[in-house]
This record gives sequence, structure tokens and C-alpha cells, in this order.
Amino acid sequence: MGRRRGEIKETVTIRLTPRARQMVTDIKRYFQRGFSGKMYTNSLAIEQSIGHYYKSIKAMHESQGTWCGCCGQSRNMDKRK
Repeated sequence: MGRRRGEIKETVTIRLTPRARQMVTDIKRYFQRGFSGKMYTNSLAIEQSIGHYYKSIKAMHESQGTWCGCCGQSRNMDKRK
């Protein structure tokens, strides 16, 4: 009985500047306001942010920098008017 086991996680220690710490707190607040009232932890906020950054950089790398990995817009300035 009880809760199902989740994904195995590795414990790491990171050092954050006061500004970065405030950003993590803000991200947690945004998540809690926008999604179903679920309680988010610092670890979850940082993990999701890393996942978003990873997908963005991966998409930009695969397109060889011609597309923005975050919004999908063309980064070719010559074709923009």
C-alpha cells in the first residue's frame, strides 16, 4: 500500500545566486497559479526549466540555428521584411 515509487533521482547540490534563487521562487509561483493548484517544489521547477532549455537548444542545434528552438520562428534575418 502507500504511494507508488517514482522515478529514481540523483541528489545533487547546486549553488544559486540570490537573483537565481528569486527566479526559482517566481517560477514555482507561476506554476502554482497556472496549473491545478498542485504544489511545486524547487527541484521540480528547476527540473522542468532544464527540460525546456534542453528541448530549445536541441531544436536550434538540429536546425543548425535557422529556427528558434523556443518559438519556432525563422532566425534568417535576410528573409525577414
